[in-house]
Amino acid sequence: MALAYPLIRTSDKKKVTWAENPSFDIRIQVLNGCGTEGVAEEVASCMRDAGFDIVGTGNADAFDYQHTLVIDRCGLMDKAVKVGRSLQCERVLVQRIASPSSDVVVLVGADWVDLGLIREWRRGKGMAISR
Repeated sequence: MALAYPLIRTSDKKKVTWAENPSFDIRIQVLNGCGTEGVAEEVASCMRDAGFDIVGTGNADAFDYQHTLVIDRCGLMDKAVKVGRSLQCERVLVQRIASPSSDVVVLVGADWVDLGLIREWRRGKGMAISR
């Protein structure tokens, strides 16, 4: 059996390691701020496919956010800026809290389908792009 081990292949797809993708060191929470059912989970799936570490999803404090926000929660603005650039979201701000469960929060607003990363991901999945 030991001689056959190198011939056994579990997958042809190479797994990406933490060292190869620095996006893994950004813990992201995605919150639905527009009220569209399932939007936080969809944006989280998109971001996971792009290599980000999504630590949770949920609802924001309100559903009337017109614009998506990327919020730095830990005082490392460069992480929030990287997430904003990846999403092609220009609204990046700081809102530090004492014990954050994530480094960055993506608060999904009504403009979510207009974000570049989301549009490309949806197009690649054969999903409708309009709202």
